[in-house]
Amino acid sequence: MSVKTYKERVVVGFFLIFFIAAILISRLVYIQLISGQRMKEFASESQERLMTLEMKRGTIYDCHQRELAVSIEVDSLYASPREISCPEAIADKLAPIIQMKRNHIVSLLKKKSSFVWIKRKLTTREASRIAKLKLPSVNFVKEYKRFYPKMELGAHILGFAGIDNCGLEGVELSFDKSLKGPTKSIVLTRDATGHIIVDKKNMSFFFDKGCDVTLTIDEVIQYAAEAEIRKTCMEYNALGGCALVMNPKTGEILALASYPAYNPNYFSRYPTYCRRNKAISDTLEPGSTFKPLVAACLLEEGVISPFEEFYCSGETHVGKKVIHCAHVHDKVSFAEVLSKSCNIGMIQSVKRLSPQKLYSYLDSFGLTKPTGIELPGEEGGILSKPAQWSRLSMSVLSIGQGISTTPIQLSLALAAIANDGILMKPMIVKTIKDSKNKTVKSYQPTQEKRVVSANTARNINKLLKKAVDEGTGIKAQIDGYEIAGKTGTAQKVVAGSKGYSKDKYIASFIGYLPADDPQLLITVIIDEPKTSEYWGGTVAAPAFREICKRVLPYRHLLPNPNIRHGSSTQTQTVVKE
Repeated sequence: MSVKTYKERVVVGFFLIFFIAAILISRLVYIQLISGQRMKEFASESQERLMTLEMKRGTIYDCHQRELAVSIEVDSLYASPREISCPEAIADKLAPIIQMKRNHIVSLLKKKSSFVWIKRKLTTREASRIAKLKLPSVNFVKEYKRFYPKMELGAHILGFAGIDNCGLEGVELSFDKSLKGPTKSIVLTRDATGHIIVDKKNMSFFFDKGCDVTLTIDEVIQYAAEAEIRKTCMEYNALGGCALVMNPKTGEILALASYPAYNPNYFSRYPTYCRRNKAISDTLEPGSTFKPLVAACLLEEGVISPFEEFYCSGETHVGKKVIHCAHVHDKVSFAEVLSKSCNIGMIQSVKRLSPQKLYSYLDSFGLTKPTGIELPGEEGGILSKPAQWSRLSMSVLSIGQGISTTPIQLSLALAAIANDGILMKPMIVKTIKDSKNKTVKSYQPTQEKRVVSANTARNINKLLKKAVDEGTGIKAQIDGYEIAGKTGTAQKVVAGSKGYSKDKYIASFIGYLPADDPQLLITVIIDEPKTSEYWGGTVAAPAFREICKRVLPYRHLLPNPNIRHGSSTQTQTVVKE
């Protein structure tokens, strides 16, 4: 080979190498500078997923730190539609497991998106079965699901949280902002096989949580109230009912039970009426349980004496209307008007007050507005102003008609009598604490106002003790305890009319004990008991007694052996209202 030929080959080789290098450098320049951003976005799109996660929801406790609502870790299922070539085949396998329509899953998998939720918060069984299928571009991510370990217990108080971790009813809704905490968007990176690479630094947020809420509710007392209200409603085939237990001195709600009940873990399976918190959302004409409040107004104004006598013939005329009493009482003292629940005596007594004065007292008792309890859905009482009253209004108001109240309004008003005339604000929450157990907010008993003097309250207290000792409330008696209370049997208003039903009643009893140092006030209301003996003293008073029997030993309220009520309350004859 000549020298010239050799040099030519070297030059050709050099230029060939230079040409290839130039092409490679140009390609690198193109990829790095011109297409770099697009390539980076493509890589991120195939390897990374932006996902918004909710912080773990705070725990709800009862007053003794027993868990009522917690958050548990579960799997949620998502897919990458752009990477799925056969959505129909995947849908065929998923549909029977997650119980979703095949066509709906197909539509999700055909979306022009890199991320779609298929089903969130799977059951353990669902997640296990899907994991075994090893479906391409279908993966899991951890989320938190709300769980109520005590099932129906306290459901109407707690409410529930939805799929997106938002409170929808009850305490879950009222304190949603505190329980929920903030949200955060994180980037999930996948490896070559499609599995998520967990970045502990990035995921540390996932293991934080919102604030914990401690209620005034006592799990044991709540169970007693729910059990007894359920038993009574079933025994009398009632439409529904509620029971409320509170400390009249502090306003703390210890139990709030409604029937029918529901399980918040499966809230969507129940009709709306089962989820209604009757104690705060249902208004009713209170009937005779309202009489102690009117009596307190009369005594406070000094227009009547407990020993003053009235005559009851069994009925009285107010204008063209005839108002009846359950009995012909003949001569009765004002004390007996309350203990025997005499309508005629109350109607005669209330005439000594002016409409404005009566309204003023009822307003002070909190019967014209919501109580302000921190639960959603509270209704206010319905009481028109004196300018709208007719000749009949004062008379029917004195016996608990012509006014609508909620059970909690009525309970707080009677609690003011038990609390020496001071109306308290209702408490449902004690503390809110952050994830480091630092108190964010603490709630304390709050006095709203003094409604009547301590002397008046104590005089009404004596009359209410008489109502249980020898009047309509004898079936509430418990040996060893002095109880003050009042029965009520209210005719229900016929819907769409101004008249009253002849066969639909609300039976009620509100009482507190020990009468001279009240620690517990208990309200029992039964809606439409199906029985010929529909009286509050027959239906509601025994339920009050049974709740007391469960709660008193638990609260260490020991009996006084010197207090005996004679014959068994099971066999005593109830004085009808």
